[in-house]
Amino acid sequence: MSELNYIVRDIQRRLSNMVKRGRVHSVDFSKTPPRVRVEYAENAVTGWLPWVSGLASVKGRTDWNPLSIGEQVLIVSESGDLSSGVVIGSLLDSTNTPPSHSEFEHMTQFDDGTSFSYNRKTHELKVDIKGALSLSTSGKLDISVEGDAYISSLGAVSVESKDSLSINSGGDIDIEAEGNLSLKGTRIDLN
Repeated sequence: MSELNYIVRDIQRRLSNMVKRGRVHSVDFSKTPPRVRVEYAENAVTGWLPWVSGLASVKGRTDWNPLSIGEQVLIVSESGDLSSGVVIGSLLDSTNTPPSHSEFEHMTQFDDGTSFSYNRKTHELKVDIKGALSLSTSGKLDISVEGDAYISSLGAVSVESKDSLSINSGGDIDIEAEGNLSLKGTRIDLN
């Protein structure tokens, strides 16, 4: 009977360990792939486990979304052995609230306040960056606006081309400067 009790207790332990909720205890980014340890009960921490970070395709798209210490996550262990589990994150709670409550808005917000959102109902994409923005392409860049376009800067604005630069307008072009206005070129045609 004691052997049967052992088997039943082992099955119960494995069933209760198949899905565990916990918080990220530590992250090791030096491993390939990176691993996390999860605290799933007081003073109970897993070994280093991989986590699901979105898509991981060899030929398609790969996402990288690192987990942070303190994030609430799930550990899924097929056999009920936490040492072979995979971490799925992250779960919202009172310490990790969503940046939006709109049913139409997809939003990502970072801890420095940088955010980007897309509203499926209004078809509006908003990007709010709290630092520098770098945009690079190895191909052609086309920007097309059906409405008005407005660029505002508190600092200097520079446009540079290693080849020709064209500005075309179907209407008027106004150039206004509170300071000096200078035109430099080997030849300047005004007509």
